[in-house]
Amino acid sequence: MYLKMKGKNNTGIPILYYHSIANHEQVTPWSFLSVSIAVFKAQIDYLKRHHFQSCTWKELDQHIMGLNPLPERTVMFHFDDGFLDNWSVVFPIMKEAGFTYSIVVTPDFIEDGPIRPFVTETTLSNVSDWWGYLNRNEIQFMSNSGLVDFQAHGFTHTWYEASDELIDVYDGVKLYPHLGWNLFPEKKPKWLQTSLNVPMGYPVFEYKKSLELRQRFIPDPDFIEQAITLFDASQSQAERLAVLKQLKSKFTSIGRYETEEEQVLRLKNELESTRLFISEIIQKPVEYLVFPGGGSSPQVLEAAKKAGYLLVSKGTQLNTFGSQLFQVSRYSAVYLFPKPIQVVANIYFLRLQIARAKGNRWVQLLFKILKR
Repeated sequence: MYLKMKGKNNTGIPILYYHSIANHEQVTPWSFLSVSIAVFKAQIDYLKRHHFQSCTWKELDQHIMGLNPLPERTVMFHFDDGFLDNWSVVFPIMKEAGFTYSIVVTPDFIEDGPIRPFVTETTLSNVSDWWGYLNRNEIQFMSNSGLVDFQAHGFTHTWYEASDELIDVYDGVKLYPHLGWNLFPEKKPKWLQTSLNVPMGYPVFEYKKSLELRQRFIPDPDFIEQAITLFDASQSQAERLAVLKQLKSKFTSIGRYETEEEQVLRLKNELESTRLFISEIIQKPVEYLVFPGGGSSPQVLEAAKKAGYLLVSKGTQLNTFGSQLFQVSRYSAVYLFPKPIQVVANIYFLRLQIARAKGNRWVQLLFKILKR
């Protein structure tokens, strides 16, 4: 059984999102985004046994526009970022279950390469077959299969400096992926397997997601260079930050903000170039967008409409028939429960998320209480 609203079928269509589906023998950067294969299989089995069906972006769009209602037991599956295991682990599972799914991808993470094999286990010995990002050939094959729909997730999926406020000093311990991504963009597709070698002492400025940032701050290279030379491994982080703030006081300015023209070009790249890049690979229209990390702004939402997107994240209303929404609501399919109970607990969590997405008020109240 699953929780449902009484009355006619005008409940929301749940969009359940995942990132990576894999078991990690050791903790690595970004491995926290992986859901165990056992949890995922159990959830898919539950949905199959209870006669749920999946839908595509186009079908959801028609439902929301009031053109073609979807059956009540419909869910949509999203996979963010385009992880390799979305092919090598997920594809066979979803094919067997008969569920379509959507992957939102970021061009900066995509490169050329051969199609890699399916895997039933994710170990260190076969890590190159599951940990990383999808390549062009895999994306093209999956799209041609009719099982997988590819849409946009921004061009960079990065964070940019938002001001000249210094908040930390890079020491190789705390994860700041955007530092390496922005310094070495050509290495982004391989960053999960290869160190990007950000210099110790690199100053960490206040930063924001690429599509919620109003105006990017561009640090002065001379300040960066001097800051790196001052790094002292024997100092505490507080001491290192104090040293950089003292260095900052010696500069009239330690950077500049992007011009209006640069800002327009940045947004055009994130929104329009992303559509063109993905369309070139799959030879199909790209009309839907999930904001990386959910970050957006009124300005970006308007730009997304002008760029031709029909639906985007991150909404707060139910995805109901005829609601005419532009921003759809999505719900995480999983929660990081303790390992001994994670499979069973995530079945119940999935049921609650479906009920929440369908508008069950008691469940919605429960989540509001838990967020406090």
